[in-house]
Amino acid sequence: MKLLIISHEYPPIGGGGANACFFLARQFAQSGNAIDILTAMYEALPEVETTESGVTIYRVKCKRKNKEKSSFVEMLSFLCSAWKRAEQMEKENRYDKCLVFFGIPSGPIALHLKKKYGLPYVVRFGGGDIPGAQKRFKYIYKAVSPILRTIWKEADALIANSEGLKKRAQRFENRYEISVIENGVDDRFFCPSDGNKEQDDTLKILFVSRLIEGKGLQFVIPKIKQVNEEVTKENKKGIKLLIVGDGPYRQTLESLAKEYGAERIVSFEGRKNKDEVREYYRGADVFILPSLSEGMPNVVLEAMASGLPIVMTPCEGSKELINGNGIVRKSADFCEALTKICTSAEQRKRMGVNSRTLVQERFQWEQIAKRYLALIVKGTD
Repeated sequence: MKLLIISHEYPPIGGGGANACFFLARQFAQSGNAIDILTAMYEALPEVETTESGVTIYRVKCKRKNKEKSSFVEMLSFLCSAWKRAEQMEKENRYDKCLVFFGIPSGPIALHLKKKYGLPYVVRFGGGDIPGAQKRFKYIYKAVSPILRTIWKEADALIANSEGLKKRAQRFENRYEISVIENGVDDRFFCPSDGNKEQDDTLKILFVSRLIEGKGLQFVIPKIKQVNEEVTKENKKGIKLLIVGDGPYRQTLESLAKEYGAERIVSFEGRKNKDEVREYYRGADVFILPSLSEGMPNVVLEAMASGLPIVMTPCEGSKELINGNGIVRKSADFCEALTKICTSAEQRKRMGVNSRTLVQERFQWEQIAKRYLALIVKGTD
């Protein structure tokens, strides 16, 4: 099968969606398919590149300032640049199928290719492309909703990466079938530490993500001193909250740590590269994600692959990810659950083992890619 993948984000730019695009494309190619990716240029990246796995990447020039996220204007810039290039690629290669990440900004290109050339396409949701997901796009959602509904209507299949994201999509438009295929994780790269962390004199609680209001740390930091006092009383050793990542909300969170006397307990580690993040996972005792909204959080999958117990809110993805390997609690009760898991070494060990087992049974990219391919072939034949 000759498959065209269109995504405005592909490593090294982008977040969870870009990561999924990378691993799926690699697995598709290793299964014997011809894979071309149309994505955005960033800095000095080559315009055309073929990877070791046989994936060919085509990059178009467009506006892109931030490595991790793009504005609507930058997405529109990609849409305009990629539109013409996609036509050229379809004329030259005559693809069998098209997979787009996401409804916006790649969806209109796929819709155009189908109308003009008859190329079937599948939409993989990202979360932010569903109206209502991000406050910063409030008015833009109103403008793009009509075209988004048409993109969904004409798609040969729609994919959400969690039941929660599917339900969010159905609140916007419930006339079309949506399949759920979860994200995967590279469990060879993310793996547990060989050391005995219980011998350390401090329990390390880890958070990894971009620092924005929606990640919910503002509900944790004001109570983290109390958590430390209760854990110290029970375990005779305190805790350390390691916050890995950066973003516009960092200053607010630092102010909260100072206001609530938690400066010695909370450590802002800043943005780290992939290798460095892996070592944070391997050195941690507990992973937390107090997020208000997600699609399918890759950081939780990475923590699970690293053998960590999880404490997270009931955001999208929690239903699929937590099954005997962690605790799901709303923001109001989050720190109570965190205290409970920090005061039980036996529970942490058992849940950590369960995390790793769940990843190996359900969330390896090879398994996920097979489900994608089956749906792409079925949905477009």
